Amino acid sequence: MFYEFQVKHNATKANKNLNKALEKDFFLNPLLFNIGDGKLRNIRNFNADYRVAPNNKLIYCMNTKSMCTVMEELMCLLYDPIEYLKKNISITDRMYSSMTCRNPPAVLNNRNKLRHFINYPNDKSYNYHIIVRDPIDRFLSGFVDKCIRERIKDNNKMKNCFGCGYDIECFINEIYRRAKIFHDTGELHPYTMEDFHFMPQSWKCYLNEEKEKYKIFYYTNKTKLYSDLDDYYKNVGVPSYLREKIQRDLRSNFTEHKTFDSPIRTLFEDFLRYDKELTKKLVNLYYTDYVMFNFTIPKLD
Repeated sequence: MFYEFQVKHNATKANKNLNKALEKDFFLNPLLFNIGDGKLRNIRNFNADYRVAPNNKLIYCMNTKSMCTVMEELMCLLYDPIEYLKKNISITDRMYSSMTCRNPPAVLNNRNKLRHFINYPNDKSYNYHIIVRDPIDRFLSGFVDKCIRERIKDNNKMKNCFGCGYDIECFINEIYRRAKIFHDTGELHPYTMEDFHFMPQSWKCYLNEEKEKYKIFYYTNKTKLYSDLDDYYKNVGVPSYLREKIQRDLRSNFTEHKTFDSPIRTLFEDFLRYDKELTKKLVNLYYTDYVMFNFTIPKLD
């Protein structure tokens, strides 16, 4: 009986080890798997854009359409609290074109610059964090903001979104096509505004290599997110007066380009709900986001 148990135990352990190995190969060598289903399984680094607050040893990975503009201002506040507080502004007041901190070392737009500034690997005391968002929720937020709102407000942006206008199917097909080129080759020239806003979140900040460094926050529930951020900043030593300002600004204000309660957003959300093939293409585009961050894949049956 013991022998039978031991055999089963060893077999179970072997299967777990095999699954771990397969999971590793799943990302490192997607050619071992079914590549005919359209899923973009390879995790590449598309871009790495960081905000740094040395006083509290904080690094934030900029993830577009996941409270990105607010987090840029929040990190600017923590970078130089005295100067920021003199301005008497909320961290939710600014748009991307008028950010308060625009230069190094508060803003570091590649990993080499970051590592040089923080003296990596000699100093490994920095705390990395990122906010991630359900992939389709993030896509819809970006589409309504960049492909509709900005085009309506600014005639110079009428060619936004690859010239697709309000045609969401045209846009999804084109961003998927461009993502697949980068997925397959590691190259894409030139990078566009649309690429930076709509490529997978798992392709940012070398998460394929450095995910274990990060504290990951989820955009799903704003109230919980704000509380989780406050706990995190308390643990890393952010003073209470700054944490109180952050919470006050987050809970009492909103940014101009928020889209979650937009009637137009609801219209496109309903469209995707009924167009299973188009939704499937988005799932394929963001497949590594679903896996890396444990988001629930929509039912497509």
